[in-house]
Formats: sequence, C-alpha cells, structure tokens
Amino acid sequence: MMEKMVQHTVLVSGKGKSKELAINTALGKIQRKVMDEYKAMIIRIEPVSIHVNEAIEHTYTERFLLFFFPRKRSEYTVKLEVDVKITLLKVEEIPFKKIESPDGIVNHIFRNRQVADK
Repeated sequence: MMEKMVQHTVLVSGKGKSKELAINTALGKIQRKVMDEYKAMIIRIEPVSIHVNEAIEHTYTERFLLFFFPRKRSEYTVKLEVDVKITLLKVEEIPFKKIESPDGIVNHIFRNRQVADK
C-alpha cells in the first residue's frame, strides 16, 4: 500500500475583527503547518478534534481625530490545538518505468515533432 495514515497535533492561532474570522484564520494555517513538518506528498488533512487553548476578545474605543465620534471596536484572538489525521503518499514506493533516450532531449523533441507533422 502506497498510502500512510498519521495522526498529528497542530498548534495554530488566528486574529480577526469577528470570532468567526479569527477561527477561520487559525484553521486556514493548518495545511501550511503540516506541510512544514512532513516533506512527503500529502493527499488529505482531516481535522479530528479541536481544543481551544486561548480565546481573547480585546475591546477598545476608536475616535475620529482623537475626540470625535467615539465607537467601540473589538478584535478577537484565538489559539487552537487541532488533532488531524494526515494521509501521505509514499512517493518512493511508486514504480516508475525508466526510459533512456541516447540522443538527448533536443533530438527527442524534434523527432516527436517530425512524427506529428506526417
């Protein structure tokens, strides 16, 4: 079998103007984190469980020209611990058929072009 299943825990964080955007930003970083750790060909990354390590809502007052039109703003930060099931493709086990061309690649291209023109 050329596929290998691995279970791994990934720590990701996200920030946004809404709760949904902060969580979506964090979940969007899972693929990049997994690809940094596994140098194999990744077929599938499937989240199994999500644990919230930290969730912060930072509220502040925003003003126009330091005095006018005060309004409340919020920014959300979230840190998640995500268990993922990863399916890897073992590239080393794929049996590639080897074809050698003694005349080089340039002659091979021109020979194929002549055959196509006929």
